Amino acid sequence: MGTTRNVRTVSVLYKSGHDQARGLAWTVADWLVARGLTVLIRENALEAVTVVAPAGAMVTAPPGLTVVLGGDGTMLAAARQSAVDQVPLFGINLGRVGFMTAAGLDDWPERLAEILDDGFTVARRILLDVAVIRNAATVFTTTAVNDAVVSRGAMARLASFEVSLGDADICTLRADGVVVSTPTGSTAYCVSAGGPLIHPDLDVLCVVPICPFLSDFTPVVVPSRATVRLALCAPETSMYLTCDGQELFPLDDCDLVTVRRAEQTFQLARGKGNGYFEKLRLKGFINRP
Repeated sequence: MGTTRNVRTVSVLYKSGHDQARGLAWTVADWLVARGLTVLIRENALEAVTVVAPAGAMVTAPPGLTVVLGGDGTMLAAARQSAVDQVPLFGINLGRVGFMTAAGLDDWPERLAEILDDGFTVARRILLDVAVIRNAATVFTTTAVNDAVVSRGAMARLASFEVSLGDADICTLRADGVVVSTPTGSTAYCVSAGGPLIHPDLDVLCVVPICPFLSDFTPVVVPSRATVRLALCAPETSMYLTCDGQELFPLDDCDLVTVRRAEQTFQLARGKGNGYFEKLRLKGFINRP
């Protein structure tokens, strides 16, 4: 994992419909232009127009870095796109937690200057390929950064799952649901449901039951190359698949949900002061010594 230097073009992606993010996008763009860089500015929305700064500049190189303005939700959307174009992300937090971001409103010029002047390492993070199979046909597919969650709807009724990993049957589980998380997503629903924090450099997935009933099934960390299968086996249970808290798909009684590591990854630009445990302390996940 080498150090990236000599970035000539920077993309700035800002949260859709957010006035503060829009204003900061132009502030960041002006700051970057003053350093001699070409900037591509775009709102995080379908069919949004890309604006080039300075006005009339010729884009002579593809973006070497994407600056994302928003919270973790905006970073999740940007991460899925990063998996396609393989441009490292640098997030400026405008949300609440901002665990995936690298800077805040008070220190972004300092943090951004550090990685542009001194270079940055590229941290690759795994993604999930998620599918729903119904009557032997695939009826839904998506890619997730944090997690895939199968959970019940409005009815307070336990669901039943046949849980398997690869070719091995694990158990029949009665619970409110199941979370399958990447290491990146371990600080999200995974830890809230009682799962562990997982260092993002590990190549694993975590399977976490949500409020299990009369079950010894505890959160388990598994190799990422093995497919996790969740087969619904309780009739008349209203269930949903939610991915990254952003995509919702209603499930039928006998659907099979499969979750596996995606072939592609997304990238984060990591400077000197972005240590994992430092961020855990900063965000309140662990106490300072």
